[in-house]
Amino acid sequence: MKRRKIEAILFCLALSGLLVVGLFLVLSQTAQEVRASPGQLFVTPGGSGDCSQSNPCNLQTALSSSNNGDEIYLAQGTYTSSDPEVLKVTKNLTFYGGWNGTTTSPPVRDPLAYPTILDGEEQRCVVLIQSGTTVILDGLTIMNGKMDLQNPTGMYGAGLFAADADLTVRHTRFYSNVVDINANIAYGGGMMVKGGSLSIEKSSFKWNSVKSQALPYGGGLAISDTLTATVREVLFERNDAWIGSGLFFTGNSSKPPVQVFASTFRDNGWGYSKGTASGGYSGAMEIVNATAHIEGNTMDRNYGANEYGAMRVMNSEIVLLRNLITRNESYEVSALAFWYTDPLIMANNIVVDNQTTAYSFSVPAIEVKGSSGEFLHNTLARNRNFSGSNVGEAYGILVHQSSNISLTNNIVVSHTVGIYVDGGSTANLEGTLWGSDAWANGTDTGGGGSINTGAVNLWKDPAFLDPNNGNYHLSLSSPAIDAGVLTDLTSDIDGGVRPTGSGFDIGADEIAAIYLPLVLKLFP
Repeated sequence: MKRRKIEAILFCLALSGLLVVGLFLVLSQTAQEVRASPGQLFVTPGGSGDCSQSNPCNLQTALSSSNNGDEIYLAQGTYTSSDPEVLKVTKNLTFYGGWNGTTTSPPVRDPLAYPTILDGEEQRCVVLIQSGTTVILDGLTIMNGKMDLQNPTGMYGAGLFAADADLTVRHTRFYSNVVDINANIAYGGGMMVKGGSLSIEKSSFKWNSVKSQALPYGGGLAISDTLTATVREVLFERNDAWIGSGLFFTGNSSKPPVQVFASTFRDNGWGYSKGTASGGYSGAMEIVNATAHIEGNTMDRNYGANEYGAMRVMNSEIVLLRNLITRNESYEVSALAFWYTDPLIMANNIVVDNQTTAYSFSVPAIEVKGSSGEFLHNTLARNRNFSGSNVGEAYGILVHQSSNISLTNNIVVSHTVGIYVDGGSTANLEGTLWGSDAWANGTDTGGGGSINTGAVNLWKDPAFLDPNNGNYHLSLSSPAIDAGVLTDLTSDIDGGVRPTGSGFDIGADEIAAIYLPLVLKLFP
């Protein structure tokens, strides 16, 4: 009997112990969950409080007081520093600009109405992000960063530099940031990201530049060796670098992914930026060693003094889909160049009114060099080669150095030579509208390579809707309507359904009863 009592007592004690341990674990987990939720700190340029919403502190106090996962709200105003950077981020933090400064909960933000400006005062880098961190920037203006002979550190990116961080940037402006150093290589006037990952959306780069003794890359944005990079709805305007005035991306032998969606590249490479840089190659962007998806972008009036008015892609795989590439200019190759790119998929693009100035010899709008792939449903028109009154030969497409491409359902009109294929290269065409009268090519094909024009060829006026005002959609009278051959594409340049009639339309546009153009929202 006594033994059974002892066993019962021991059982109760053990059960009580388990309950206590269980309660401790539950309470501990609850406490951890509370600590894991982000804290909020509030900042004004002249703040001196405890970083609460009712009593804001200054930016440096918030940085030193913050914990991983915290959110820092910055009120309207200009933030400067005497340190090497205005903002140095060493923790996992989120920064929200545009706070209206009131105690309303949740905090009210409007970055346009209440601009938050981080100003390098033309003396320092503006934002430095330490490796190993996860950082979000939302609603800031980053401007007047400077990297020059007086502060030639190994870090470039006058507006922002991040190395091996996971970085997200939204609704942020990079204005008038300048790298100008006495070194061979420099990157990223507005922003330089090396390693880690990058996602940037609904932001803008204006008047940024990078200059060095030999190879300056990425006037607006330079990206190197990231695991992944996505650029979406970003404006690149009036930025300058000798290579890639708007954007420059270089990966490595693994060809990491880079995506550029619904962005606008305008007036880059002309020397309009702050600083003394100008564009030499790839006025809009240059992509090297990547798996690239470039979709829904506008590249307009960009400049490369030597070559590639809009873009060059090298040693990569690429899908180039639904882009408008127009009025770009260079000495050679007015629009696009693909070097050693395989596969190359170019579909539903409009490439028109681009200009080269090397009138003394023949140059193309599109160069395909040592590459293989497909051109599907593109519109190429009126790409010219002239300087003043001097007019030279302009090819729509140049295929050379052992390239092999197929071209299906393309409009190729109003060039000196529509497509020129050098010896050792091959082009197989089907469903081509070559133009007639004012829209005719001087000759449709040329060169010593292998050219098969296929069974479907049209020599007619393409009847564009309003080409003199830049509208190269098809009018209802266009002979391109329903004239193409079967392809796998299910949409056109505007995202409209393809096909809509009894067959596939030739060119980038598929005619519809109601024309709904692609609208690319531009962010300031």
